[in-house]
Amino acid sequence: MAGKKKPFNLNKSIVASYIMKIVLIVTLILSIWKKEWIWVFGCVFGIFIGFVPALLKHDIKITLPWAIELLVAAVAALNMGGILLNAYYIIPGYTQLTDFSTSILVAFITFAIIYILDQYWDGLNMDKYAMAFVVSVTTMASCVVLEFVKWLNIFGAKQYTVDGVIVSLLIGTIGGIIMALIGVNLIKRGQFDEMTDDLGKQIDTTIIHREKH
Repeated sequence: MAGKKKPFNLNKSIVASYIMKIVLIVTLILSIWKKEWIWVFGCVFGIFIGFVPALLKHDIKITLPWAIELLVAAVAALNMGGILLNAYYIIPGYTQLTDFSTSILVAFITFAIIYILDQYWDGLNMDKYAMAFVVSVTTMASCVVLEFVKWLNIFGAKQYTVDGVIVSLLIGTIGGIIMALIGVNLIKRGQFDEMTDDLGKQIDTTIIHREKH
């Protein structure tokens, strides 16, 4: 029928991208209000990465998997509530929830990087279970680094006791292992390839393929 409108379908990648950008913009505003300059820098950098390539209309465009963008938005929102709105000290278990979500994000990004390199770079050939092991170990190491960052009072709730540090490390390790197992399952089902396909092709075109020449 003439004049019939096509149904409007929201792409989940676009939705996730806008959610991340909105959260970063709100966090930026609150960070300026609270004079949290480390967060201001981080938000400006994130917004720059998200908007500038599209505005310049160049082929230097990195499309993050939608799951990573949602996780970035979730971690940013949790830490925004924790540091900027004092939820770490008001809501029981809030610190542990943030530690868990942060470890999931780190593990997912690590898995995505390793998987993309395995698929597009001749220098790496790794079994999916080996990937899971490397992701788990890398996440554990990242949790240690994060505890030092917390101690410097830059990111997350500062730990004042050894018990608090141990609990955070345990939660981060559990999160990394869970994400590693989820990653293996996604690879088996072919969904991880779908999620990282665009980013993998962009990295192959702009970095790996260019180095070969």
